[in-house]
Amino acid sequence: MGKPSAKTFTLAQYTAITPMMHKNKKLIGENRKVKGEHIRYNYLTEEAKLLLRTILAEVYFVHEDEQCLKKITKSDIFVKNGRAEFKGVDLCKKEDTMIFQNYKEVHKIFMETVFQQNSKDIPEDVMHLLRLMTSRATAIDMKYAIYTHACLVPLENREAFFMKMYKQITKVLPEDKPTAHKKILQALPYALDWYNKLQGNSLLEELFMWKENDSRKGITCFLNSYRNATTHDMDNYCTGNGYTSDDYQLILCVTFPMLLPRMQEELEKAGHLKILKLHSMA
Repeated sequence: MGKPSAKTFTLAQYTAITPMMHKNKKLIGENRKVKGEHIRYNYLTEEAKLLLRTILAEVYFVHEDEQCLKKITKSDIFVKNGRAEFKGVDLCKKEDTMIFQNYKEVHKIFMETVFQQNSKDIPEDVMHLLRLMTSRATAIDMKYAIYTHACLVPLENREAFFMKMYKQITKVLPEDKPTAHKKILQALPYALDWYNKLQGNSLLEELFMWKENDSRKGITCFLNSYRNATTHDMDNYCTGNGYTSDDYQLILCVTFPMLLPRMQEELEKAGHLKILKLHSMA
């Protein structure tokens, strides 16, 4: 006999019974304190990431088929095996106005169901995604960046996700598009303060091999240090350390939440994002 089919939930049912956010969590290696308490973080669960990116995938592929959805409500979205499916939504001709409307509707659904209208708990990288969806210009011009947004990438895929963009920015563009390369580097965050953000997390300090008198403080040094730390994240692992590669990716994600999203955004502006096929890592 075959396995019983998985149950299908409405979006409201699924978000009511499935945790969407980890709240007030202390990270491995974190020693920083505020008013005597360790700094704690909020971040999406892997279930929430899967749900959100499959909703965005549904919208993206309708648009790729030169159509739009006439109107999207939360009652049109069902969830099976953690993945979203649209049912009973009428389609119409693709137009910029409708593209923007679709993303505004999805934004409203996210806020009502996943985030429960509680914007103060939403992580910075997720807020970046939501801003892209609610700006007419970026909703229309950055559909691929929205669909593949870094905040929704599984932890196990973040290293490869970063490396694809890193190689494009630091290896390919300097040769093929030096002007675009320069603009992207100038636009990326953390150029002036990345080394400060390492302080207080013993794992980051060790893997970035940061020294207080280190003068290599520009964006190129940061990208190279991030690459090296990511590639060698388990080199000094020993029994009892108590962390995994995914744990380390989580630390990077909450410490430098805007790096990968801004790399995506700037590559999209330069027309060099889609060729990386980042959707294969979602």
